[in-house]
Order: sequence, then structure tokens, then C-alpha cells
Amino acid sequence: MRNWISTLFITLSALAAHAGAPGFSNGSQFSSAHIQGAVTVYCQGGDVITYTCYDTVLDPSSYDYFLGPGNIVADEVTLSNLRPDGTRRERTEVYDFRNARSDGAFNLWISTPFQRPLLALGKNVVDYLLLSRGKIVTQGTFTVNVSQSAGRTCPSTHYNSNDPNDCKSQYTVCQRYFEQYNYCR
Repeated sequence: MRNWISTLFITLSALAAHAGAPGFSNGSQFSSAHIQGAVTVYCQGGDVITYTCYDTVLDPSSYDYFLGPGNIVADEVTLSNLRPDGTRRERTEVYDFRNARSDGAFNLWISTPFQRPLLALGKNVVDYLLLSRGKIVTQGTFTVNVSQSAGRTCPSTHYNSNDPNDCKSQYTVCQRYFEQYNYCR
């Protein structure tokens, strides 16, 4: 009896925690911004190099959790988006039915050699499947809009570095720079 009451309490808590429509925890409106800035690196041995760093970020976040319906017992969620450019992106995460959300955040915007972003500029119609042990429990669709916002520039700065790679590649330097300046926000 006690275990049953405990399960009922957890289920009711999950329903109360998320009573909205399925979608991302940050909502359905995102904006993309080009960011840039300059960083000068003073390297070991006296070399000095200046990098102009560029990136594109998604506001409010490049990663987000899927929030599902609160009354569905599922262990996996799959999101599929037929993007405005005609390409399809599909991602799967573990689903925590007690909290009615994905266990991990989905990559919405970051492009890497191993993964492409789920979303694109414009209207994105995202299909979701909630599965339990590989069988579809429920499915639906939600819309996410990504608009282009004004570009932003971070203040120029400099770093003193003992890492010789910092004077050979701007990748880690630019990442550190944008993180330090909160992506020019």
C-alpha cells in the first residue's frame, strides 16, 4: 500500500510540474545571432597572434529539454524535424516520465563533425514519439520558430598562454573567449 501511494504521489507531482503542451522547456520562439570579436594571444616564446572569432548562437539556448505530456509512461523520446531546407533531422533521448521530460538536452543548433543541429532558421515542425520498450505510446507535433536577430560583438581582449597550440589554432581560444563574454550577451 505504501509503495502504491508513493508511486501515485510521484505521478501527480510530474503532472503538476508540466501541465503545458509538449515542446521545449525554453518555449517555441528562438533566435539566431551571429557573434564576433577579437582576441590577442601572447604565447610562450614571444609570439603574438590576433584572432577574429566568429560563431552563430541560438538564444535562449543551443541545447534544450523536451517536455512531454505528464500522463504518459515512456522510457524514450524521439524528435524528428523536416527542416525548411528539406533535410530531416532525428534525435533520441531517454525519457523520464516521472518528470515528463527528456533525460538529456537535445542539440538544437550546434553543428559538429558528428552531429547536425535539429533546428534551422524559420518554421520548424517537430514530430515527437514517446516509446516504452520500443513501442510507440503516443505521438504528436509541435512548432518551433527560429528568427534571425541582430549580430553582436564581444569586447576585444588578450590572453597570456603557455599552451603552444593556442598560437597554432584559434578553435579553443575562440571557445574560451565567447564563454568568458557569455556569447556577447
